[in-house]
Amino acid sequence: CHAGVVEVERSVTAVLGQDVVLPCRYRAQEQEQVVQVTWLKRGPSGHRAKVAVLDRQHGEHVQEPYVGRVLRRAPDGALEDSAIILRNAVQGDEGDYECHLSTFPQGSFEGHLTLKVLVPPLPILNPGPPLEEGQGRTLAASCTAEGNPVPSVRWETEVRGTNATRRSAHARSASVTSEFFLVPGRSMNGKSLTCVVAHPGLRHEKRITHVLSVAYLSDASVLGHTAEWQEGMEGATLTCLGDGNPPPTFNWTRLDAPLPAGVRVKGDTLVFQRPLTTADAGDYVCRVSNHVAAKEARANVSVKSRVTGRCHVSTPVPRVGVGVGSWVGSALSICPSVWAGTWRARAEHDPYVPSEEELTLTRENSIRRLHSSHSTDTRTQVRAEGSGGVGSLVSGDLLPCASSLQSEEPEGRSYSTLSTVREIETQTEVPVAPLLPVPVGKEPKDEEEDGGGGGGSGGDPIKQAMTHFVQENGMLQAKPSTNGIYINGRGHLV
Repeated sequence: CHAGVVEVERSVTAVLGQDVVLPCRYRAQEQEQVVQVTWLKRGPSGHRAKVAVLDRQHGEHVQEPYVGRVLRRAPDGALEDSAIILRNAVQGDEGDYECHLSTFPQGSFEGHLTLKVLVPPLPILNPGPPLEEGQGRTLAASCTAEGNPVPSVRWETEVRGTNATRRSAHARSASVTSEFFLVPGRSMNGKSLTCVVAHPGLRHEKRITHVLSVAYLSDASVLGHTAEWQEGMEGATLTCLGDGNPPPTFNWTRLDAPLPAGVRVKGDTLVFQRPLTTADAGDYVCRVSNHVAAKEARANVSVKSRVTGRCHVSTPVPRVGVGVGSWVGSALSICPSVWAGTWRARAEHDPYVPSEEELTLTRENSIRRLHSSHSTDTRTQVRAEGSGGVGSLVSGDLLPCASSLQSEEPEGRSYSTLSTVREIETQTEVPVAPLLPVPVGKEPKDEEEDGGGGGGSGGDPIKQAMTHFVQENGMLQAKPSTNGIYINGRGHLV
């Protein structure tokens, strides 16, 4: 009769803290049966210690060190399956085990196996010292893992750096420590640094992630001011740009002067809560700071004065001899280039040669207009008719100039003109010509003389107007009249 065969695994691996099965099976022959099974553990010195005894009649008996931890896998089955379960394996359970079987009638058989208990690592990540931009090579973090066998440690990150690894052996385990070094920069702030640990006792790799924090402060700059800032502009703001870790604080000041009234600081922005004035011009300083550093940015703010680039002629050109001369003289004095260009253009289409009386009248009234303010008399309003006269030439035109017409006289010296000479009104538009003095010895004629000669020239409105003036010292002066009003000490008689 042939004996049976003992089936065991030569090596069994357990994970610390988990249950493990120590297999032992006997393939009995016909009319052969297992009556008892004894589990032994052999120590380092070769000494054997009982773990458990499985008997066909008396059941199970577990030795004291293993009570509560060892039990039969198939309690109701035949002893041919003699496997036991070792619960909550510890490192002390490692070693060689023997399975001794007593059979009838064939005798005793045994099998041998080796139990290895794996100690999975519990990795620990320790951040390095605080990181600041500008430092040299600095420890970012270290990762330590201890286990049996020795675990492996590596780093996963998009940050450039180097790592160094060291190992240490212990009685029943080994540890490994990996350190990651880098040169801190602001681009690394907020990036992830992950320690990855692999071990046979782990079903999956263990990962511990550390978020890098790099302290820094960026350069400061000011945004918002443009060359278009001018007096009266609303909604003006200056924004201070600066970034850092930790977030910086912002402070606004004005160089050599306090902040203007009506200007408020809101976080990183300087808000002008009112229209701009020329007094707002100056150097504004934004200071950005955190515990790393402090930086400043300066903005030179210029505010353009509100200057009227075009003169809007609001008083129409009168169709009166005196009024025409006064208005034309003022316009020529303020905007000569524009008036001259316009006159030349009109002269090409409608050439006109003024008489000496017209030249003298125009010059006299131009001088008067320069020493008086705008007249509000309704009789001086423009009735621009025709295509070649002064009325159509200037009515509604915009004259470019540096200041308004009202700036000719300083404050407190403006004059009002009351025109009472109704007889001077005419329907003829007087063209503008260069101002020339009255030739010496040339006297204006009387109304009677004008009316008596020229063959129907008595209807000439210029000659009719000249009847109200006399020549004195080469200049035309208004004849004394009861309806004339003396305005000032300059001899203006209107």
